[in-house]
Order: sequence, then structure tokens, then C-alpha cells
Amino acid sequence: MGIKLKNKGTIIYFLLMIALSFFFVMAGIKSHTIFWSDDMPYHINRIQELVNSLKHGNWYPYIYTKQFKEVPYPLGIFYPQVTLIPIAALCILFNNYIIGIYAGFALYTFLTMIIMYVISRKLNKSMTGSFIISIVYSFSAYRLLDAYGRFAMGEFLAMTFIPMAIYGLYAVMKNGNDWEYLGIGLSFTLLSHVLSSLLCVIFLVIEFVVMLFFCKNLKQTFKSLIKAVIVFLFSSAIFIGPFIEQEVYQRFLQPSPTDLSKTSSVLSDLIRNSLNNNIIGPTQITETRAGTIGIVLLIVMVWGMINFRKLDKLNKFILILGTLSFLMATRIFPWSIMMHTPLKVIQFPFRILVFTTLLLSFTAGEMFESFYGSTSTKKIWKSLFTFFCLVIIVCPWFASYKSLQRAELGNSNNFTEKVSFAKGTWPTFWYLDQYTPAKAMKKYQQMYDIKAQVNGKIVQLTKVTGKVNEMIYSDKTLMNQSKVVLPASMYKNIQIWQNGKRLKVNKTGLVTLTHTSGGPIKYRYVPSTMDNVSRYVSVITWLGMCLWGVVKMVGNLRRGAKSGN
Repeated sequence: MGIKLKNKGTIIYFLLMIALSFFFVMAGIKSHTIFWSDDMPYHINRIQELVNSLKHGNWYPYIYTKQFKEVPYPLGIFYPQVTLIPIAALCILFNNYIIGIYAGFALYTFLTMIIMYVISRKLNKSMTGSFIISIVYSFSAYRLLDAYGRFAMGEFLAMTFIPMAIYGLYAVMKNGNDWEYLGIGLSFTLLSHVLSSLLCVIFLVIEFVVMLFFCKNLKQTFKSLIKAVIVFLFSSAIFIGPFIEQEVYQRFLQPSPTDLSKTSSVLSDLIRNSLNNNIIGPTQITETRAGTIGIVLLIVMVWGMINFRKLDKLNKFILILGTLSFLMATRIFPWSIMMHTPLKVIQFPFRILVFTTLLLSFTAGEMFESFYGSTSTKKIWKSLFTFFCLVIIVCPWFASYKSLQRAELGNSNNFTEKVSFAKGTWPTFWYLDQYTPAKAMKKYQQMYDIKAQVNGKIVQLTKVTGKVNEMIYSDKTLMNQSKVVLPASMYKNIQIWQNGKRLKVNKTGLVTLTHTSGGPIKYRYVPSTMDNVSRYVSVITWLGMCLWGVVKMVGNLRRGAKSGN
């Protein structure tokens, strides 16, 4: 009977999660618009490029050629795209970018809730407490900021998998179990966003050092760590292999460098933004985003401080780390010193708030359990209290979204089906400088303007056609010339063809050709053995881990059934 009741409760929460996933995107779908935000044009272009590639039978392009201003752009190599592919597929399924993107948001919101729920249950939280934790995290102000306020797709997707990595290391260090959570969680964080994975690794190092004091079986722990590392490397090979191949081939500059001491938040701004659930834009004091954790988690943090002595060791540790990470996002932390460390690449310290959000979500679960346990023992009152908490969590989230919607209503930069940002003029729509080789940066403007250099003269190109992993230059001014410099950078595995013949070309900088003949010039990316092997290794690992998960789940169900009898 107990098993049946548990199953019934799980199904109810599962259905509620589906409903809440639709709620997460309902207002956006009704608007038929994706509202203007920081990185929205950039990621819309990425999605459109993947849609074009999928339609032509290629699920993993390396060079983008259609959307990014007709400049061959190696985003498939330098910016993780695996977790973005399902969203592109949904755009094709619905034959609509707006619905497809919002359906992707709903899909990852549901997956985030499921992951948080499962992890919370593994940490011995009740079903209701686990459900509340999953909602607090999934409907957090910071996740809303990533999704709508910034349209930071990489970070938004990474937030789905970071909890797996953090929990996975905890479980491995405690008893050697659940190493797959660490390996897959960190892998899919990397396959979503590089900077998020860097921050996650730093957090994991801190967690590892602290957990060493509580590790009971070092031998078992290190065996599990090795398994997790192997799974991480194999699962991430599809990105790591081509990325390293290009980084070794030539030098690249740091993408969009910033001064962390200037982009870090003023504490009062961060508190004010959180109290107001503000996700709209920069603050007046620093003219940069202060970030936010939202009013719900701000109250949770204060409650945790007041009730600190009542918390067990694990929850004290979680609260301390959550509070410290909150303060680290501000100028209280010496970010000017970090400019001399690898951490300088994170660009915006408020990105640390993803860990504040995750940690305080578990503290929110403790807060809920403390009040839930003191309510009437009658089931109806407990259900009403849970519903009341759900409203308290979701209402500020919805109010913040509606504020953003009102602020952006009528903005000519909003994305609709009638708009293509590939025809824009603002350079940061594409960030083409980010992955241009250092030696090609001297002629960046020529590339950006799609101008060739023909026998020393600058020529504007007009007949440029993008195909999957290929750019075709058909301007007659390029044919039968003694020297041509194309508005395209050289990368490893790039081949230049004309009239069925492969042309000799320089190894770095912009593509330079001598003695061209008649016919279009074809700039092609031809996947190397490294690319192909990396792709197959990752796919096989994903399938293997799915099978492992099914076998493990069936085993757990059988053990549960036996214990129930």
C-alpha cells in the first residue's frame, strides 16, 4: 500500500511539473514574440543555423555559413551546441521559430525540475519537499534572467545540468555512489556553455577539498572519481576534440575581455534587484547588470541565517556556501586580483549566482519542511499549504516576466517570424571577432564587410552562398586573378576548391590564394579523423549511459518492490 501511495504522489508531482513547464512559456507563446535582450540575436542566429543544417541532413555543423553575416564562423567548434540541437529540432517540428524555441524552454524547464526532484529525493528530502525545491530552482529569478532577461541560452541550458555535477561529487565523496551524475552532469554543462563549466569545475574543486574531511572510503571514492572523469571525457569528446585541435593549430585572443572589477555588482544593487525581482536591465550606479537571486531566495537566505543553529551539518554547509557565493558576485570580493588568474574569462561575476540559486533552493526546502511539519496533520491542510507555497514561488516570477514584457513591448528589435537578425548591422549581433584567429584580426573589418582583396584592391563581394560546412564565392572579380584574399579565416581542416581542384593556401590569417582560375571558389570545412572519432565516441557514450540508467532504474524498482512485500 505504501508503494502505491508513493507512486501516486510521484505521478501527481510529475503531472504538475508538466503543467508548470507549459506555464513557464505560456505568456511568451501568446505574445508570438521573443523579446529583445542582451544575447538574443546571437542565439537566434545559432538556432536558425542549426535548423538549416538539420534540414540538409547534418546534425552537427562545424562552420556556420548562413546566418552570421555570410562570414564562415566556426561556432560549431568553439561554442557548445549539443544541447541547443533539440530546440532547433523543435523549431522544425512546429515549423515555427517562436513556438519551437518556447517549446525548448518548456522541455528544459521540465528536465530541470525532474533532475532537482530526483537529487532532492536522493538527499533524503520528502516528496513534497523535493517538489518545492525543484520549483524554487526552476522558477528562480536568476534562471528567468538567463532565459528572458538576457536570452543567455548557453547558461540557461547549463543550469539544467549543474545540479547533477554538484550532487554527483557529493555522493562520490560520501559513499562512492552515483558517479554517473558527476560525469554526465559536468559533461552536459560543458556541452551547453564553456564558462559555466569553468565555474562549475572551480566549485567542484572547493567541494572536493571540503568533502575530503568527511570521506570514509578513499579507495572507493577515487575509483568512482576515475569512472566519472572517463565518462565526462568520452561524453564531451564531441566538443573537446575539435576544440583542442583548433587551439593547438593557431592562437586565438580571449573572447570579449572585460574588467571584472567594473562588471562586478555593488552589494546594494544586488540586494535591491533581488528585492524587486528585477531582470530588466543595468543598474544606474554601475551601468552593468547586478544580477539577482529574487525575493524568494533572499528571504530564504535570511531565514537560514536566523535558524542556522537548527540546521544539520550538510544544510549549514549549503547555507554558508550559498551566502558566500552571493557575496562573491559583488565588489566585496577582490575581483581586480582575479584579473591575473584564469578566472578573468568569466566576464561577469554575477554568473556565480547560479550556484547561490542552486544552494539556497535546498535551504528553501528546509524552510518549507520546517513549516510543513508544524501544520495540521490533516491531508487537506498540508495540500493547501503546499499550494500556497507554490503560489508564493511562482507569482514573483510571473510578475517579473510581465514587467519585462511591458518594457519591451513595441521594441523594433523584438524577434518575430517576419524578422531575420542575419540582416542587421550591429556588430554584436554576431560577435564575429570572438573566434577569429589572432593573425586574421588585422583585417577583421575586411572580413566583417565581406570584402575581398584582389591584386591589392578592395572589392565588395555580392555573390556569396552558404551551405552546410561550406561557403561559395561566385563573384567574377575573384576569377583568373594573380592574388586573392578572401573575407574568411583559415582554420585547421579548411580546404579551398575551384573547378574540382584543391588549391594551395596559407595556414593562418585570412585565406590567401594565388593564380585563381575560372569558376566559383569553394571554402569547405572537411571533418578530420579527430572530429569523426570524437563524435562517435560521444554518441556511443550517451547511448551507453542511457542503457546504464535504464538497467539501474529497473534494479531499483525491483528492490523497492521486494522491500514493499
